[in-house]
Formats: sequence, structure tokens, C-alpha cells
Amino acid sequence: MIKNTYIYLIVVAAVVGGVIFLMNRDNKTDNIGDTSDLVSSSSEPVQSLVPTPTPTPTPKLTKSTPKPSPKIIITEVNQYQFLVDWLDPLNRRLTLDRDCTSIVPSQVAYPNNTQIMLDNTFSPKAQVIKIGTKEYSVTANGWLLVTLVSSELPAKLTMFCGSMELGQLDLQ
Repeated sequence: MIKNTYIYLIVVAAVVGGVIFLMNRDNKTDNIGDTSDLVSSSSEPVQSLVPTPTPTPTPKLTKSTPKPSPKIIITEVNQYQFLVDWLDPLNRRLTLDRDCTSIVPSQVAYPNNTQIMLDNTFSPKAQVIKIGTKEYSVTANGWLLVTLVSSELPAKLTMFCGSMELGQLDLQ
């Protein structure tokens, strides 16, 4: 199980690194050109053979120019799926139902300083989840990573969505 986790981490890191590399490569231009331009038999000074960068105007966005779409959305979706694959088998993904009337798992114990996911992807409404004395706002169809920490152990943290009690987390 741990070996599979490391393999998933390596694969995700490689994919994210490749995407970042490709995005950066598309944004850069090569100002030097072909190296054959640097070799000449003329008596001109070498300085005149090295091309100087020419500033190019930034295109103005008009109604006919399509606006670029944010590329981070793909990364967020991949990150969500990666976290689900990693946290779900450990019971560290707490999934809210559509109406915020239940959460799965609802009774679970964790060591202190454990990171969990509050998953509200099934609900079209934003929710405020209260765990112990802390409140967490989770967007509609969104998710949030939180770290459970208590200075007094063991701690019993009751979970609420509004006035609805969802369950209890035990920190050890």
C-alpha cells in the first residue's frame, strides 16, 4: 500500500512537472536564432552579427480576440483526484452529502496533527462545517484540506453543518 502511494506521488509529480515545463516552454521565445548567423567571413565587427531583441507590442484584447482560459483548472482537477485517491483509503476524506445532513465517515479517530479533506463536491451550496470550536467554509462543489490539532489529548471534536450534528472525531 505504501509502495503504491509512492508510485502515485512520483507519477503525479512527473505529470505536473511536464505540464509546467510545457507551459513555460510555450511562453518563451528564442532571440538568438540559428548559430550559423554568428559565423561570417566578412570584415564587419562581430557585434553587428549578434541579433538584438526587438520589443513586440502586446496585443490588445478586443471583442473578436478570444480571452485565454486559465490553465490551472486542469491542475486543480488532477490535484483533487490525487488527494481523493490518497486520503480516501485512509478514511481522511470526509464527504458531505448534497443537503449537508450527513458526512462519511461520521465516527473516526485520528492522531493529532492529521490533515483531512472536507469534500463538498456533491452539493451545489456552500457549507460551513464546524469541527470542535473551529469553523471551515467549503465552497459549493468544492473541497478543503484542514489539519486537526488539539493541545489537549485525547480530544472529542463534534462536527456540525449549521445546527445539524454530523458526527464526532477523536484526536489521540
